[in-house]
Amino acid sequence: MRARQVDRFKVLLLSTAAMMFLNPPVRAQEPSVAAHVRALNNQVLRLHGEIQRAGPVQAATLRAQATPVIEERARALSALIAQDAARALSLAFPANLLADLAAKFPGSAAQLESHGVWEGPIEYLIFDDAAMRTHRELRRMTSGPETLEIFFAGTEPAGLKSGHVLRVRGVRAGNTVAAAEGSIQGSTLAATSCSTTGVQKTAVLLVTFPGVAPPSGVTPQSVYDIFFATSGRSVDGYWREASYGQASAAGSVFGWYTLDASYTCDQFSQLRDAAIRAADRDVYFPDYNRLFMVFPTPAGCPWAGYALYGCGSLSSADGAFTASSAWLMAENLNRRDDGVMLATHEGGHNLGLRHARSRDFAAEALGPLGGAGTISEYGDRFNTMGSWNLGHYSAPQKLQLGWMPAGNYQTLENSGVFSVQPLEVNIAGTQALKVRRGAGNNAWVWLEYRQPVGAYDTALSSQVFTGATIHYEDSTTGSYTDLLDYTPETSSWTDPALAAGKTWTDPYSNLSLYTESASASAVSVRVNYGAVPCTEASPTVTISPLNPSVEAGKSVNYTVTVANNDSGGCSASAFSLSSTVPSGWPTAFSQTLLSISPGQTASTTMTKTVPAGTTAATYEVNAIASRGAYSASGVANCTVTAPPPPLSVSLSIPASTYAPRSTVSMTATVLTGSSPASGASVLFTMTKPSGAQTTKTALTDASGKAVWSYKLGPKDPKGTYSVIAMATYGSQTATSSPASFTVQ
Repeated sequence: MRARQVDRFKVLLLSTAAMMFLNPPVRAQEPSVAAHVRALNNQVLRLHGEIQRAGPVQAATLRAQATPVIEERARALSALIAQDAARALSLAFPANLLADLAAKFPGSAAQLESHGVWEGPIEYLIFDDAAMRTHRELRRMTSGPETLEIFFAGTEPAGLKSGHVLRVRGVRAGNTVAAAEGSIQGSTLAATSCSTTGVQKTAVLLVTFPGVAPPSGVTPQSVYDIFFATSGRSVDGYWREASYGQASAAGSVFGWYTLDASYTCDQFSQLRDAAIRAADRDVYFPDYNRLFMVFPTPAGCPWAGYALYGCGSLSSADGAFTASSAWLMAENLNRRDDGVMLATHEGGHNLGLRHARSRDFAAEALGPLGGAGTISEYGDRFNTMGSWNLGHYSAPQKLQLGWMPAGNYQTLENSGVFSVQPLEVNIAGTQALKVRRGAGNNAWVWLEYRQPVGAYDTALSSQVFTGATIHYEDSTTGSYTDLLDYTPETSSWTDPALAAGKTWTDPYSNLSLYTESASASAVSVRVNYGAVPCTEASPTVTISPLNPSVEAGKSVNYTVTVANNDSGGCSASAFSLSSTVPSGWPTAFSQTLLSISPGQTASTTMTKTVPAGTTAATYEVNAIASRGAYSASGVANCTVTAPPPPLSVSLSIPASTYAPRSTVSMTATVLTGSSPASGASVLFTMTKPSGAQTTKTALTDASGKAVWSYKLGPKDPKGTYSVIAMATYGSQTATSSPASFTVQ
């Protein structure tokens, strides 16, 4: 199977000493940052357990010990959010435990993560490395006076771009947020700003840093040719051809300008603002809606270019304007075609396009419904939004941009023979088919046809001209396009087409495709919906909540959800449930057998009992669904806390008898173990000689004492009064012995 390209940025460097805190229950082969967070969880939990039993002097020592641990955990959790937001959510402490930790370690409370909802406008950038193998996505939310960086644990809201107002729910560590879910609330930009059709008014600013000479081969004229030349390849020529004349680039190149300082790649906003200031005397910026900065690569910068995903509000000496922004490293513009590839790629992000990916299913062209396959971020080598090529944007992307007329594609759910004309030509005819992947699902295969027509697709690998090029769309695709490989028997992605004379029969649905012929004018494809086959597949298992807390000796409930991924032709299956992790924890399921139809889900409750004496730590929990040879497991965590010492409350009344109209002072002293329970809630209940009752609620002070001063009224009877105090502290309650006094 082809290796998946994985983002590797913001990697936390861990010291050997930091990893030697203790020997925690760590998931086998857990990534280092996640393992480090788990280890730090366990260190914090140990200190939390110790401070519950400590006296005032020892508690101060424990708080001092906890300070660097909690600070390091905050840094590690923030790094994990950037690397793997879903795993970060599963290792974040639950809200009830965070409240108790904040109370126990008040000096470190600000370093603890928080659960919540955040909302604000988004600035969204995509960074592309020089090899087009790794990338970074930066979503910066302005929330009140703060700037937060948002990372999604799952699929981000469809269509999210710069300028949108985003609301997310999740966990925040420092200024990073792991979003469990999010939704677009609106936009800060006018709906008509930065249109993807018409003339894209483009200003290219050539800028350099003090003492840095730009590459000798990158001149104002050479950059002008990359963007605007009317002969040979250019950004203008690409957009004109790919859009069938509906979009073009026109503008000017300005500079070179020497900026007021040197800027790093991470100082993109400052660099852009400095470039605008430097060019303000020459450029009337409100005339432009596309802004490109070209500059020598700063030291340590891994990127070839990066771009605002969409547009943003900018300012200049001539006033505010709305435009997209792209940053291009000048060294990548030495060759004209390289410059066109990079500029149409970053410019594609500006237009609102994501990367053109490939999706690998090993020996199959397409795996089971719901199967993720292996994603390669830049794997489509026939689309400039993939890895370094001049290919046209794909049919779904052209539709997204409003470049392909709605009548030029068909949505199919029926059998037939269909003629698809080349994607490169401006015609009134079918240029794409969106074919449902069998009945009753929301998965689609997109068919298009490439030919060596025009100035750009001529540079593509010739195999793609022999048949249908096919992309996949399902619930996980979002705004991406995912190229499929219809010659999976080879190890190359240069030959993905379903060539003439080839048939593909979907093992997981009733769809089959046959490319009857391919000529210069069209490809003929037979679409057939036959009998739905029965192809069994492993289920999918999910567990929630991701990381509840529970005291040792108690039980915790999870919801286990199982999805049957068999094809639609199969009968319902019974999946047996089990759990093996943590070892030795008694486990019970409300249903041990779930009968589920293909494509459906069912849920049950899993109860885990934590053995008494279990060390306070964050433990991995699993649930396994099995049916014959097919099984799958889901994982979550369980944070075990040390049981607090027993809660006790005593009640004292200073005198045994009182005169009418005097004041009776009653003091409840609440202890957790031998330590005062500060902030405990105490409910006093007084029973009068007549049987009537009066109550009062108070909170304990730092010494664990709560006082009720009761003023005897003229109607209070003489006789014996009985008083009790019930204290609540965390999950514990305790009731005092009765105390009494007499009114004479």
